[in-house]
Amino acid sequence: MEEGKQGKHSSGKRDSFTAAVVGVRGYTGAEIVKILKNHPRLKRLKLFSTEVEDLIQESIPSFRKILDDKIEILSYDKVSDCDVVFLCLEQAQAHKIVASLIEKGVTPFIVDLSPDFRFKDIKKYKEIYKFDHAIPSLLSSVSYGISELWKEEIKNSAIVANPGCYSNAFLLAVSPLISVARDKIQDFIIDAKSGVTGAGRKALPHLTYGYLSENMKVYAWVEHRHVPEIEEKLKEKFGIEKNILFTAQLIPSKRGILETIWVRFSSDVSGMKNEIFDAYEKFSQQNFFFDFWGEEFPDLYSVVGTNFIRVGVRLHKNYAMIVSVIDNLIKGASGQAVQNMNVKFGFSETEGLENLPPHFL
Repeated sequence: MEEGKQGKHSSGKRDSFTAAVVGVRGYTGAEIVKILKNHPRLKRLKLFSTEVEDLIQESIPSFRKILDDKIEILSYDKVSDCDVVFLCLEQAQAHKIVASLIEKGVTPFIVDLSPDFRFKDIKKYKEIYKFDHAIPSLLSSVSYGISELWKEEIKNSAIVANPGCYSNAFLLAVSPLISVARDKIQDFIIDAKSGVTGAGRKALPHLTYGYLSENMKVYAWVEHRHVPEIEEKLKEKFGIEKNILFTAQLIPSKRGILETIWVRFSSDVSGMKNEIFDAYEKFSQQNFFFDFWGEEFPDLYSVVGTNFIRVGVRLHKNYAMIVSVIDNLIKGASGQAVQNMNVKFGFSETEGLENLPPHFL
């Protein structure tokens, strides 16, 4: 954002914060509200929609007798006193809102959960998401929002682009491996399975209970929009360019992502097991929400309802098989967004997130 308008974005410890959530009637917006209401440093929470004014308990009945906050139509004067704004909208909306905020001199810290700021390459927005970006000059200063990997960039950014859920589950899972075996990696094959909430609240035939119950559906191959996102971030963070084969499948589950990631190496890596596992153990110790299971493979039940990513690894000759699981609405979206805010504001990364109750005990 413009020089001289960054005071609110400066990183460093603070005691409390005022937040706005735009798009609270969607899955990710509702999850952020749930998390923030239990955040120990929240001073005030404002709820906004771009379409409908309502009470949150009317739009989301599970909040009845818990929250009676009003959802207001977004206006820029109402977010002018906010420290952070979470944008929980579909593609091609957030970039226009941010452009208007800047034009009006309203400059809170922005965490965008849509794809509107994920790419540094301006051409990708038109190519993949079919829109022309409203503020391309800002893209170089936007931080990608995986707290464990882009921490320093997040601290110094005015805008954080939350990652795609598949991208998050992949990049975190392979990061320790890349740190010790990058020169041997040939390519990646990602077999990803997701619950239906990853598609948002759309009334589409293949998302209905009658279709998906006791059923599975492959809905994207290498053309999935998270593939170019993964490719760009692999190059940006690790300086590597590798062939990626990807497939996404819907499973009869409300939430959760399980990725089976095959990594092919140029030579046998079975003798590197101790070095590779040490890298994963170290990364797990350094990052609370990264949980390494060794050779055991985690399941969806272990993460749904939490902000954890759980990872298991096995090696065989010149292959590694990695199983990575996250809750697509929390670590894959809203929990990661709050974690990014915690990093920016100098809070512990775990605040508001470490005691989220798992859905399955």
